[in-house]
Amino acid sequence: MGWDIDEYIWSAIRLGNGTREMYSADLFAFCGYCQKNGLISPDQINKKVLQGYISSLIIAGNSRRTLTRKLSAIRGYLKFLTREGQLAENPSHGLSIGRIEAKLPRVLSRYDADRLMSAPSKTGTPDYLVSRDNAICELLYGCGLRVSEVAKLDVDDVELNGASVTVMGKGQKQRIVPMNKACVVSLTSYITRERGLMVASLGSKLGGSSAALFYNRAGLRIGTRDIRRILDSRSASPVNPHALRHSFATHLLDGGADLRVIQELLGHSRITSTQVYTKVSKDQLIKVHEQTHPRSR
Repeated sequence: MGWDIDEYIWSAIRLGNGTREMYSADLFAFCGYCQKNGLISPDQINKKVLQGYISSLIIAGNSRRTLTRKLSAIRGYLKFLTREGQLAENPSHGLSIGRIEAKLPRVLSRYDADRLMSAPSKTGTPDYLVSRDNAICELLYGCGLRVSEVAKLDVDDVELNGASVTVMGKGQKQRIVPMNKACVVSLTSYITRERGLMVASLGSKLGGSSAALFYNRAGLRIGTRDIRRILDSRSASPVNPHALRHSFATHLLDGGADLRVIQELLGHSRITSTQVYTKVSKDQLIKVHEQTHPRSR
């Protein structure tokens, strides 16, 4: 079963040329999201997939007007597929931006974050892997990096003396992010000793760029899936790497950091992408108030 996006756009005779172009771009972007998340055909789309996609657009800072247009394109497309018999039912029925917009990114408590960072490794794990995993976790939570940004890092991107890391973010936008003391200690141990031991251990298996900061067990530059497995192995329940980025931003905000500073650290091009964390922080304040104020008991 194909995605048939062009067929839908061609059939939508009521759409103007400009709208056709925007809908086409919207739908190919949605298709790319689906395929990236393991969907091989449109009959696998369900309401959960749609909610996840719209939530990702909200976190990326899309305006409500843009969200409305994208959702309209998806609704029309799924209606077309249902009419053509490719879908048994239209999964977009009852889907609203207002309901999705209330969904906030998951944030770890400081206790849970600390427990994840200091989680013991499995018995028999080589020291260089323990050191690598610790360094990766410090970059995710201590610097708020995206998992893809961590995977792309080279050794030369880390400035131990300057306590900073140079990151290539979305749209090839470069930024310099400061490292805290724990991160510097972890990266120093890994870069000055354990990484060399890992390279020596991999020997002829080592492949790809010799400049890569992190390698997987196969000797290749570490991938995002490798990093997800590392986090899962350190936690009682699965932890998405992006949850550490959310936690980084929210904990900074709770500590009094300016929203513009957090925007720069995260590499957001627009402040609206960062403002989602103010809602998370306010919810945390309300929760603490309800749990601690004597009149709330």
